[in-house]
Amino acid sequence: MMKREVLEKKLTQLKAKQQLMEKAWKEAGNRELIQFFVDIMPRTLNAERCSIFILDPVDEKAWLQCGTGLSEKQLRVPTRNSIVGRVISSGEWVMEEGLEEQVGVHDVVAVKTGFVTKNALCVPVHGVTTKKVVGAIQMLNKSNGAFNDEDRRILERLAFHLEMNIENIYLRQELAKISQEMGKKIQFLERKLAHR
Repeated sequence: MMKREVLEKKLTQLKAKQQLMEKAWKEAGNRELIQFFVDIMPRTLNAERCSIFILDPVDEKAWLQCGTGLSEKQLRVPTRNSIVGRVISSGEWVMEEGLEEQVGVHDVVAVKTGFVTKNALCVPVHGVTTKKVVGAIQMLNKSNGAFNDEDRRILERLAFHLEMNIENIYLRQELAKISQEMGKKIQFLERKLAHR
């Protein structure tokens, strides 16, 4: 059995690590840059909205990092039965037309936000270090007709340039979950020390 001094030293070390992890999690990173692209992409592609989704590595849903007229985490979409989910699951881009006549997750989003989706272009964002899909960028409602291959190429270039920023957000989710687990273990150790 460990001596009290050894336990207290380990507890102090764990607390210091947890504080570092929480600090890293809270740092904003380059969110302003991501928001800037969300702001300019609708004008660039002549569309109504742009959204960037991040995959939650635990519950396999994607949450909104930022989007035109929306706030962070205002939307969560499943990786099944949604355009964003299909893109994240397959790693392939999707271009859809006539969505106002189809039933899908976009209808649930329409009820929440009041925004009706007519057409969409969505591309995956791959992690630089993980090489797996960590998110997606979606454009909605091209004003002058349908999205085309030139729009897709522009959006894929944006995804490429934002890979590191989006992967950092994805990895911070894992860091936050590890920090929570460490916090629970620290509390357990503190209770054990208090009863000695």
